[in-house]
Amino acid sequence: MKKNIALLENAPVGQAIFYLALPSVFAMMVQVIYGLTDTFFIGQTGDPNLVASISLVLPFAMMLQAIGNIFAFGGGAYISQMLGAKKREYARQICASSFYLSVLMGILLAIICQPFLDIILYLLGTSKATWIGTYTYLSILVTCSFIQIPQIVLAGLLRSEGATKHAMYGILIGTTSNIILDYLFIMCFNWGISGAAWATVLGNLAGVCYYLLYFMFSGTLLSIHWNNFQPTKEMIKNIIEIGLPVAINTLIMSVSHILTNNVAISYGENTMAASGIMGRLLAIGVFLQMGIAQGFQPFAGYSYGAKHFSRLKKAFFVALGMSVLVGIVIASTFFGFGKNLVGLFINNDEVISKAVVMINAFAWGLPLFAFNFLTGITFQSAGRPRQALVLVLLRQLGLFLPMLYGLNYLFGFKGFIFAQPLSDIPIGILSLILLHGFFKKCLKQEKFG
Repeated sequence: MKKNIALLENAPVGQAIFYLALPSVFAMMVQVIYGLTDTFFIGQTGDPNLVASISLVLPFAMMLQAIGNIFAFGGGAYISQMLGAKKREYARQICASSFYLSVLMGILLAIICQPFLDIILYLLGTSKATWIGTYTYLSILVTCSFIQIPQIVLAGLLRSEGATKHAMYGILIGTTSNIILDYLFIMCFNWGISGAAWATVLGNLAGVCYYLLYFMFSGTLLSIHWNNFQPTKEMIKNIIEIGLPVAINTLIMSVSHILTNNVAISYGENTMAASGIMGRLLAIGVFLQMGIAQGFQPFAGYSYGAKHFSRLKKAFFVALGMSVLVGIVIASTFFGFGKNLVGLFINNDEVISKAVVMINAFAWGLPLFAFNFLTGITFQSAGRPRQALVLVLLRQLGLFLPMLYGLNYLFGFKGFIFAQPLSDIPIGILSLILLHGFFKKCLKQEKFG
């Protein structure tokens, strides 16, 4: 809509980033609350194995997120570029094509994965004690992939034209429904972990319904009308190239979670449960930082497409300042009140003590994560996926996985929990070098035309 385009085109940079980021941050916070609530309700059963089961399914949920990110970030950034270049009809075609292709991917994934659930469970690191709970949750999630993936994509497509507020509304509706259904299915109907899974699916369906109604009746510049579904070879290539780094990052993070879970389970089910609670709490900081990055993305894509490179650079540092501040505040909170926060979820001394140690190890890396993630988003928004992909592959495959096994072998549990934050340090240095070269080239182009 005209108001959103005016915000991207003319508003003061700080005001624009704040306006765009606030709904995304709020939406991500709502998702964090959902994750915490889900773990809380399952934790009330007093069974660490069920808490562990939710954590074991997380890598598959991340795989769904990875597929959705191809179209949410790839299609979204491509749309922002085309809007900045005043190619609005083509932007509508990108939007519709991204949506329908994401639905198709969800259906194909459900069909392909169903016969191989036992193999997937084995790869996820499921133990005998956690097998039934993990199988129950996973089977429901797999069957409903065609709902999960489009929900991610539709939110990303709305953000591409600056409609971050309405992207937030869809997430808010879906997550609120999810939390209410969690209470009903788990606490009232005693459906246990299957109740948590169905609450997730139906909550996401509520969000999808909101987005569909918005696209049909709001007067948005974009479209998901079937007539606009006109994918071309070049369009699909650009969507995939732009979205692939975030997708691969999420996918590799999923693999990393699987391998991390395999290491954690070697220390016992209580360590696995502690790891799950730690992940939910750490997501508070990570998701807030991702929300700021999501607000920055449409501004970055539009500014690059319109060749407003000075605005792009200023916006990056505004978003970075916000993200680093969030990381410092969240990390300080964990250092001071970690035991109290973990104790809200489960009454088990061993789980609590291990979770606190893990949170303290991971939390100090939050400010650096903010810089690395925002750098990748900048390269994607500018249609430069190779730089983003290099950072992703080096961070996860080149550094984290060798550190995970190497430090675990050398130093045991302490080495295991410090692998991820330590791997972010060299990536931060490389990000700084690449980003400096990128902005230098852009500003030179802006100065000399």
